[in-house]
Amino acid sequence: MSSQAGTRPARARSVFINCPFDSEYRPLFRAVCFAILACGYAPRCALDYSDSGAVRFAEIVKMITECDLSIHDISRVELDRESRLPRFNMPLELGADLGLRLEGPARQRTRRILILDTEPHRYDKTLSDISGMDIETLGNTVGRVIKHVRDWLSANRQSGQPILPGAAAIAADHEAYLKIAPDIIAALRLDPHDDLPHGDYLHVVEYALPLIEAARRA
Repeated sequence: MSSQAGTRPARARSVFINCPFDSEYRPLFRAVCFAILACGYAPRCALDYSDSGAVRFAEIVKMITECDLSIHDISRVELDRESRLPRFNMPLELGADLGLRLEGPARQRTRRILILDTEPHRYDKTLSDISGMDIETLGNTVGRVIKHVRDWLSANRQSGQPILPGAAAIAADHEAYLKIAPDIIAALRLDPHDDLPHGDYLHVVEYALPLIEAARRA
């Protein structure tokens, strides 16, 4: 699989991710990215670019339009520890995505969206305008997140595409990845795994997946 750096994947296999990027959520975010890559898709998110001259929201909306698939985690409703205010970025980006699907150009109306929350029907209180939609319960575990992403991608794969590996198989590959990642990182002279920038993390996963496959076939 080619590296994400400097390339723009096909929109039919591009998945926009809207979720928290803080250290507490990082294991789940990385599990989402791993599952997407393991299924042969390309994860994309606001961390993909760094341009001080760009309007951030405009770049995010542009990225959403370049992806046929989107994952939105709306679970972070707690008050920020420092500001004592809630964060509204996640529901804002979900709203932009739904607007494109409902009233955007024809190409955008075939979009497929996965929405995650921590508890069933909590969104009825925090974001009641989307009540009635099929929201998945996050579960806050790597295995649960991998299963949600894999099953959703499988349900929305295009006609003629091969069946995806099962969630248990991808979770096992993720465990194998965590064991070999330190050696890959050392060989590439990158920062420690927990400190990897997002682009470097994707590169290490892409490097590891063929090794995991080869070991499985040996």
